[in-house]
Amino acid sequence: MGFVDFITIVIAIVVSVLITIYLGKRWLFWFDFNFIGYHQFIYWIVVFIAGLSLTFSKIFNNISTYWLPLCCNVITGLMICCVFTSLIFDTVRWLSKKKVKPNLWLKIVYIIASVLLFCFGHEMAINPKIVHYQVKIDKPANVEHLRIVQLSDIHLNEQTTHRFIQQMVDEVNKLNADFIVITGDTLDKRLKPFTQNGFDKQFQQLRSKYGTYIIFGNHEYLATNLENNREEDIANAFRQAGMKVLKDDIIYFDDIGITLVGRDDFSSFRYNVNRASLADLIMFTNTDSPIILLDHQPKDLTEPEKLGVDLMISGHTHAGQIFPINIIEKLMYKNTYGLYRNEDHHFSSIVSSGYGFWGPPIRLMTRSEIVVMDIVFDKNTHNE
Repeated sequence: MGFVDFITIVIAIVVSVLITIYLGKRWLFWFDFNFIGYHQFIYWIVVFIAGLSLTFSKIFNNISTYWLPLCCNVITGLMICCVFTSLIFDTVRWLSKKKVKPNLWLKIVYIIASVLLFCFGHEMAINPKIVHYQVKIDKPANVEHLRIVQLSDIHLNEQTTHRFIQQMVDEVNKLNADFIVITGDTLDKRLKPFTQNGFDKQFQQLRSKYGTYIIFGNHEYLATNLENNREEDIANAFRQAGMKVLKDDIIYFDDIGITLVGRDDFSSFRYNVNRASLADLIMFTNTDSPIILLDHQPKDLTEPEKLGVDLMISGHTHAGQIFPINIIEKLMYKNTYGLYRNEDHHFSSIVSSGYGFWGPPIRLMTRSEIVVMDIVFDKNTHNE
């Protein structure tokens, strides 16, 4: 475990503890609990187990790969919804100058509001929308336009259902894509559910004119120290599922007149994999023709802008998944979600919120999505 990973985990635990303390105290008030002695001790033990359930599921993930993470993720989602409900209740009480006091009806409303918020968040997570972008590339190509369909951050694991993936496949196949690109974190961690649960057969059903291209994200690397889960095992499984794996690879499509570059993930260095520099990759491309870059994490937009990349397609951020993480992400990335355009460099970046979700099965103020990009090339210099 690297230093950055350690700091991230520590911060996550500290934040979880603070939120748990807040929620535990507010439950004591709004539900008018009067615990004393060992009853109070048991109450706080239960609250802390619930509040840190996501952390426990990651620590003890070798005990169970289905029921433990499923229960812990649902509990975490409900806890998050209770936090929002508590904040609303506390705000109303503050605005009423503490005239609002706990009673039976408020307890019922509190429970119903939390459950409804969870159900709404779950629906936003499992019922993706189709998002369309129009992209202009100011370079000539051998075609006037292309349609690229992007999938990202599916986070396929033991809890993923065949219905969820079949819904994805069916929706994508309706879009008449020229290219399908999958920009990382297709797996949550383990390769096993992808191959043994038949999800690879479903991915084989994806249809487009020029094929499906996939890159690694940080989650593909999380368990590459395990047998049958090595980097090459994952790449081979993707290929057998009918996808072309790009790991610092460049493909020039002569009939279309574009170059597709697929980068390995930024996190690969932590697993003794040397990611090629973008400058080295661009040396082998023709910057006078359109260059489309697949890079899981939208960490640096300045370099591709300067090197002649026309369109960079990414995921990773989940658009925050749960408010207010999206606000924090805006401090970390130039483009955390959607379409970013730099007219000076004729550069565009598209970041997807992802098709799936990570951890709690909810999205609040974000939504799962499939991205459709209709790309138009420079008509003035279009090659007839």
